[in-house]
Amino acid sequence: MSKILNQASYVENGQFSGGQTITGSNPIGSLPFTAGGLYIGTVGTLVAQTIDGSVISFVSASGFIPGIFTAVSSSSTCGSIVALK
Repeated sequence: MSKILNQASYVENGQFSGGQTITGSNPIGSLPFTAGGLYIGTVGTLVAQTIDGSVISFVSASGFIPGIFTAVSSSSTCGSIVALK
């Protein structure tokens, strides 16, 4: 069985253990936990920081965005962002 490790726990087989609605910060800050993915409810550009410190932009982001994320920027234009544990 593979698992995605984060700061507090792990997620097995893609089954998430919770989530939290978030807003971006400027300058880019940090999420309340390391997210195992993001869900975008309203289409737009997502600017997010990954676990290795890279800041990347997803144009026309919507739905589930897989990855291990530590922050979301307020320059993101997408809405209804949920960080998944």
